[in-house]
Amino acid sequence: MSRTSTCLKHLGWAVALAACAAFAADVHKEFRYTVGSGATLNVVNESGSVTIRPSGSRQVLISTTAHSDKVEIDSSQTGNRIEAETRLLGKAAGDEARVDYDIQVPADVMLSVRADGGPIRVEKVRSDMTLEGSAAAITVQDCNNSHVHIHAIKGPVTVSNVSNGHVEITSVKGDVQLNSVTGPKVSINTTKGAIRYAGNFSGGGDYFLSSHSGDIDVVLPTTASVDLTARSVSGSVEQDFPLQQKSRLGFQPTPGRSFAGTSNTGASSVQLRSFSGKIRVKKQ
Repeated sequence: MSRTSTCLKHLGWAVALAACAAFAADVHKEFRYTVGSGATLNVVNESGSVTIRPSGSRQVLISTTAHSDKVEIDSSQTGNRIEAETRLLGKAAGDEARVDYDIQVPADVMLSVRADGGPIRVEKVRSDMTLEGSAAAITVQDCNNSHVHIHAIKGPVTVSNVSNGHVEITSVKGDVQLNSVTGPKVSINTTKGAIRYAGNFSGGGDYFLSSHSGDIDVVLPTTASVDLTARSVSGSVEQDFPLQQKSRLGFQPTPGRSFAGTSNTGASSVQLRSFSGKIRVKKQ
């Protein structure tokens, strides 16, 4: 065998051994708890994903995958409260500090999740939830009759198919996408992130979308029943949605900077605010 072939063979073995070592470093654990109505689940995970979905029973199942032996998972139950937290055992960075959580819960369990790196994903629950992340992408999907509180810094936020919800989202740099989100109270505030809403603002609720320098884009069907105002202090406003002009006490529309009007019965109140970003309201 040539020297080149021998070197290649040794290199192949080294790669294979490294792959085996990496695979062996993954540590899988499961924690099971039985809870009653009104239970709470608190999750703290510095690095790695957190996915939460319904279990279809009164059991909470927490499945974790740690990618090194430099982390451990502390999980416990006290009465109707469950805590799960990732702890670093030493200096760890990147994948060494990563733990992925796959969690199944009764649909009415109240959630508190802090995962700076994320992503965080919650689907098909109907309870109070507080989700916090720094760079984490945060997704909430198919949740009804829920109180959704999201605090983000630079990760994107996507909320889809949420009905009859109290939704409150604050973000610094991350964009916020809302698809078919309706409820009695929906409040979105960003500093630099863009806000995009596609839906009908139904339910006779109060909707407030505000961004300091990010753009706000709203797409509505002509069946939407809204009482809408839009203002941008130093940015611009555009709209091709059919609104009936309406006079307001203390509000004087400024061409290119603000407008106000109603559609159909004006059941829901919609306020769009930006300091320097663009606001666009379009017909679906």
